[in-house]
Amino acid sequence: MNWFTLKNDFKTNQSINLALLLFMIFSVILAVSSMLMAVQTFTSIRALYETAQPPHFLQMHKGDLNEELVNKFMVDHEFVTYNQTVTMIDIYGENLTVIGEKGTYNLSDLRLDIGLVKQNKEKDLLLNSNHEIVNLHEGEIGIPVILKGMFPMNIGDKVILVHNDVKMEFVIKEFVLDSLMNSTMASSTRMLLSNTDFDKLYGKVGELEYLIQAYFTDKNDASAFRTAYENAGLPVNGQGVTYTMIFLLSAMTDIVTVFVLFLVSVLLIIVSFICVKFTIMAALEEEVREIGTMKAIGLLFSDIRDLYLNKYKVLALMGVTLGSIIAFISSNAVTNHISTTFGNGGLSFLAILLSLSVAFIVYLLIIHYCKKILKRIRNLSVVDALVSGKGFEKSTGAIKDGLHRSKKLPVNLLVAFREVFYKFKNWAVVFIVMLIVVLMIMVPVNLLNTFEAPDFITYMGSSLEDILIEVETGENLDLNYHKVKQLIEKDPSVENYHEYRTIRIKTTDSSNQLMNIDIDVGFNAGNELQYLTGGAPQGERELAISFINADEMGLETGSTVDLLMDGSKVKFTVSGVYQDVTSGGKTAKSKYDFTGIAPHKYSLSVNLIENAHVKNKAVEWASMLGAGITVDPMEEFIDQTLGGVSRQLKTIVFSIVIIGACLAMLITVLFLKLRLVKDLSETAVLKAIGFSGKDLNRQYMIKVGFASMLGILAGTIATGLLGEKIVNVALGTAGLGVKKVHLITNPLMQYLFVPLLLICLIILVTRLVMRTIKKYNIISII
Repeated sequence: MNWFTLKNDFKTNQSINLALLLFMIFSVILAVSSMLMAVQTFTSIRALYETAQPPHFLQMHKGDLNEELVNKFMVDHEFVTYNQTVTMIDIYGENLTVIGEKGTYNLSDLRLDIGLVKQNKEKDLLLNSNHEIVNLHEGEIGIPVILKGMFPMNIGDKVILVHNDVKMEFVIKEFVLDSLMNSTMASSTRMLLSNTDFDKLYGKVGELEYLIQAYFTDKNDASAFRTAYENAGLPVNGQGVTYTMIFLLSAMTDIVTVFVLFLVSVLLIIVSFICVKFTIMAALEEEVREIGTMKAIGLLFSDIRDLYLNKYKVLALMGVTLGSIIAFISSNAVTNHISTTFGNGGLSFLAILLSLSVAFIVYLLIIHYCKKILKRIRNLSVVDALVSGKGFEKSTGAIKDGLHRSKKLPVNLLVAFREVFYKFKNWAVVFIVMLIVVLMIMVPVNLLNTFEAPDFITYMGSSLEDILIEVETGENLDLNYHKVKQLIEKDPSVENYHEYRTIRIKTTDSSNQLMNIDIDVGFNAGNELQYLTGGAPQGERELAISFINADEMGLETGSTVDLLMDGSKVKFTVSGVYQDVTSGGKTAKSKYDFTGIAPHKYSLSVNLIENAHVKNKAVEWASMLGAGITVDPMEEFIDQTLGGVSRQLKTIVFSIVIIGACLAMLITVLFLKLRLVKDLSETAVLKAIGFSGKDLNRQYMIKVGFASMLGILAGTIATGLLGEKIVNVALGTAGLGVKKVHLITNPLMQYLFVPLLLICLIILVTRLVMRTIKKYNIISII
């Protein structure tokens, strides 16, 4: 097809070609953006880690520390190539007040523990957004970048620290990147001070906590080293963390976002194929006589096909090129969270290369699909094209159902229903597109609802109560526990509570190597969690384990596991395998007492009486209990823990709703243009026998509306049947501790708002398109 013919076709079919081009562009934008974000997430984390050098193994410890003993163990161990012990001064949000342009506020709502640190010399470095080591002067402070998204902080704001009659004022100099604690899923965050200010505060405020860090030649040795470290009787008053856990916690927010973008891009590519098919069919139906003439004069199938294929090659090339350009231009918006969290590394060469590869694959898929559709030209006979006028659709014959005799249905309704019922294939595109649009919108919406729902706490290793109290590891562990228990037992607003103590005990993994396992022990332990198989422990010698532990230990429901206590093995039966995104997904639950084994943590979940104010009660208890004890309303605990994921996902979901609505409208326009071309003679006959333009408008609105409602209904059913499976496949491969999520729906959104929005938009564009019927000349058509 020469340039003149191509240009003439674009002028003649502007709306169809433009709509097709837009769909190709949207498909490529989302496909390229999802690949950009996926690759950039991992390359940015690796770039940050190369400079910051987080530890391969970290043991947090509160209390007395024999550093010489730790160093001796590190030096003697074959895996260790470098080690260091970092000292943190632990304070809490209520100790810090920020004074800035946007007002004065306290950080008391922050559930993360705050550790004041000074810059390390070689490894585990705190960096600025350009991956440069941050060095501060006296009176300056570096705030972790994750707090910037939670509070309205800016460079130059003042931060006032008040604790133990000590008051110091700092100026925010930098928002620092912390490769170790850069997620709200972590229990702590670090603020950077100058060496001078750190030395001034050392021993005068807060509580000391130590980060015992080890580095290996092979970071995969972390799990084996962790077991050896814990079994050596070294300090373990705190969470033990491996490199893999650090990486997954860092990437979790962006992994979820990438999954949603990828899902939508796949669905949009499917819709684009539908769009391509029906635009091609529209062109073929409109030019069926010309095609018949070309076949009659002896043109080969390949020559006729190429006349159309070349146009779609140009459109596909334009769509892929423009889509890729727009995706790269808008990459800052897509990767903003990545740049903020992991630094301004710019797009990596690998991200650009793989994204362009994805765009090229989309181009090849479009061309291949076009060729497949254009094969219909081969089967079109000259007689069908020029004499009988059958075109590309086979006649189904007359419909004999007696429905035409109905006197109860209005004529327009009767005519419309009969065509949709008996010629459903002609209206299947509306049905399929609406099904896909509903699926495309509702799966991300339901995923967002699930992350924001209070019930998600059951995927975090805890049952759902009003308030969660955690007694942190430290010298005053037992004293603080008794203080908490005494308080809640005397408070009349408490309806009931459950208490758990966390112990660490030896067992073996699937390779029969020693490992340690943390077990939450209590009467209610394991109840109301999300189990993949089995259920909560009932008998004393039963144990429920998280699915990551089950995989590492080679266990399943009904298996027996040996726990080493007092030098002997005690057999337990696995009652169930549950899901847990906390503590790296490595936890266990039991009702067995484990007498004589000292706990390293206590937690209590409290239910209040019906009219009690949860937030006020949590604030009251927190002020009464003091340091070393965290008190959080359960909903706030979930919000701060998963807040980064929810905020990012909310932005994506809003964009998807808009894209889905536009998608439904554009496809409807394209489809109606095809149907009007195909139904041209039938429409003229209906007008000739007395049907007005208004009648025809109503008939088409009923047809489109009915097919749309069927598609929305099917989409809603598909969301229920397939939505969870799609999400669970992604979560299961991510290794986040969750393998099977039950999506929580918003009934108003799923059954009212989305269907109503889509139906209204479809009816609106149908009315606009159907105005062209008034321009038909009956005599010229017949």
